[in-house]
Parts: sequence; C-alpha cells; structure tokens
Amino acid sequence: MCEYQTKRRDVLKVHLLVHKDISEVQMFKCEMCEYQTKHRGSLKSHLLRHKDISEVQMFKCEMCEFQTKRRRSIKSHLLSHKDISEVNTFKCQICEFQTKRSDVLKRHLLVHKDISEVQMFKCDMCKYQTRHRGCLKSHSLGHVDVADAKFLKCEICGFQAKHRGNFKSHLLTHKANSEVQMFKCEICEYQTKYKGTLKSHSLCHKDISEVQMFKCEMCQYQTKRINVFKCHLLVHKDISEVQMFKCEICDYQSKYRSCLKRHFLKHKEMSEVEMFKCKMCEYQTKYKADLKNHSLSHKSALDVQMLK
Repeated sequence: MCEYQTKRRDVLKVHLLVHKDISEVQMFKCEMCEYQTKHRGSLKSHLLRHKDISEVQMFKCEMCEFQTKRRRSIKSHLLSHKDISEVNTFKCQICEFQTKRSDVLKRHLLVHKDISEVQMFKCDMCKYQTRHRGCLKSHSLGHVDVADAKFLKCEICGFQAKHRGNFKSHLLTHKANSEVQMFKCEICEYQTKYKGTLKSHSLCHKDISEVQMFKCEMCQYQTKRINVFKCHLLVHKDISEVQMFKCEICDYQSKYRSCLKRHFLKHKEMSEVEMFKCKMCEYQTKYKADLKNHSLSHKSALDVQMLK
C-alpha cells in the first residue's frame, strides 16, 4: 500500500491502521472532549492534556526551564541542547536537509512528494489541504469563532492565542536573550530566539542559484521563502476566495493574519503593549519593523546596503 517497512511485526500492525478508514477499526475516544484515535497509546498521551501539572509526573530539562508531561518530549527537547556534530543525524537523500530527529525527517520527505502520492488532509470549510495532520488542526482554528475558541493567555501581558505554538513563541518575547537558547548565524552577527527565523535569515546569505526559488505563475515575483510566497499568492485572489481576518473593534479586515495583528496595536494604548525603543534616541514605537527603519536614520550610507 506504501513504501513503509520495519523490522518489527507489531510496529507494522500499527502502521497499517493509517490505511484504514475510521469506520473499519476500533476507535479510542476521549471522555472529556471530542478527540478520538485509532491508537490506544495516542489516547493515553492525549489524556495528559486534561491533567494539571500537579497531577502527573513532569519531566524537566536540567539545562533550561523546559518541562513536559511526556517522556518522549523531553528526549526530543534534549537534542536542542546538542550540536548537530554530537548526535546521529537523519539526512535527506534528495536534498541537503538534515535533522537530529527521525520524525522531522519523515515530515520533511513529504515535501518531495507530489500531492497525488500522499494522503492529503482537507479542510471541511474551505479548499485548504495539507500533507500534515498537525497543519490541518492548526488551520481549522482559523474557522473557529473567537467566542467559541479556547485561548491560551499570557500571564505577563494581554496576549492570547488559539495556537499553542504561537503562544510558546510569544512567551520568549518576555525572556532576555541570556535566559533562552539563542540560534546564531555562522556568517554574520545575527541571532534569534527562534530556530525557524534563523533558517529564514540564512537564505539571505545564499545566491538565488543555490536555493530553491518559489516563482509565481501569474506574475514575475519570486522568493527564496515559501511562507512569503504563500502570502504573495493572496495578492492574486479576490477577498471572496480567501479567509479574511477581521478586527472585532472596527471594520478593518485583511487577507493576512500578520496585518491584523499589526492593526490591533492601533487600538491599544502604549502602556498595554511592548514598546520597541531606540538605543540612540528617545524614539519608541509599537512596531518592530518601524524601529528597524528608524535605526537606519542613525547610520551613514557607508554602513548600510543602499538600494539603487
């Protein structure tokens, strides 16, 4: 049915469930929410979500503040503290991608397959489809009304998010660089708290001949970054064809989630949001991009790349 193979018969039996419809197999259902799965082990793992950290054994990292209810998650996390030269890496045979984690390699390999070759997870409410089940779950939250959604709230500021990943990323904004693992560029002085941001930054050091370029079929636009490319494609779509992100306070709406987030800041007082302050003058702003642009005013033409 597919190319999967394993040394263990019991693992193969578990894998074969992937190819069966939920109507053909026993489903293990959560009594506290609508979650259901074909795998008993997955249900056990899921049930931890409904337990407070005081009720279960927590696995704690000795090198940072990370803790988790799941043993496998701590094992995976510990790899983040090791240099890639210190661990067994999993390499893609098609491109230069390599990772410390086998599950990440499996996820990556889907990039090289045509959508006709893999199981696609489709949204019931729009035309969105993806190779990744997790991405569909994340996407589906976009269709949930704000009143119905369960938000994760920051205890330090008023930030709230539907997505756990976004919430974790936000929490890093409240930590100093010295308190978290920093991801540093090997070519320049750039560093960031976010691994994904470093990957995106690294592309600026590569010539377009060295990387995969994402080209628009409707205009001459091209970019090294797939997330930027996806945003660009929205330019060619009418608002009736895409999910619009709407402001709850005024009539503003946008095709772009990031634009809505930026817009929200207009409705907040300076005392309610993180302000980005210039180190060389008294300038401050709600917008990080505006601070970057302002900082150029303190540099001479010799210190910056001039666009001609």
